[in-house]
Amino acid sequence: MANAAQSICVVENTTVAGTRHIPDVQSITAKYQPGDRLALRRDDENPFDPWAVGVHDGAGQRIGYVSCECNEFVARLMDGGKSVEGRLTAKEQIGAWTRLVMEVHLND
Repeated sequence: MANAAQSICVVENTTVAGTRHIPDVQSITAKYQPGDRLALRRDDENPFDPWAVGVHDGAGQRIGYVSCECNEFVARLMDGGKSVEGRLTAKEQIGAWTRLVMEVHLND
């Protein structure tokens, strides 16, 4: 039997940054559930942050960025050719703010 792909959680409980700047984010995220996988895409041409990593849903919609608390670490993994992904752990509506919390996983 072949070994199944494994992952290691390398960042726990980080809030997706910038959701306030996504038009109609409440509608976009309405069906999100804990455990949903989120694609992480390096945004090395971002004029505001050289370590920017976009967070995208299964439809390819950018819903924010990896938080600046850990984006350099995640960007360096990606720049080094490592496969990483986000996994939604919580979703909360706080007034007009949609708070998304995720883990970052390093894949085999």
